[in-house]
Amino acid sequence: MGKGLKQRVEVLERRLIVAALKKTDGVQARAAKVLGISERVLRYKIRKYSLEAPTKLSNRDRIVEHSIPFRKTDG
Repeated sequence: MGKGLKQRVEVLERRLIVAALKKTDGVQARAAKVLGISERVLRYKIRKYSLEAPTKLSNRDRIVEHSIPFRKTDG
């Protein structure tokens, strides 16, 4: 059949994190704010998905990147 729900959610979550890090130039505090999660949760997920450094976006990640509402933050 295909990927299960858990795997699909993980793929989407990873793409959203990568896109948020790219939009915030890798600043985790700002990326967490964009994603609506705590910095601690973001750090956990960065380790979980082996995203220690912001990665270059694939074409699929770029599609997700444009779907994230981005508000300017002070900083």
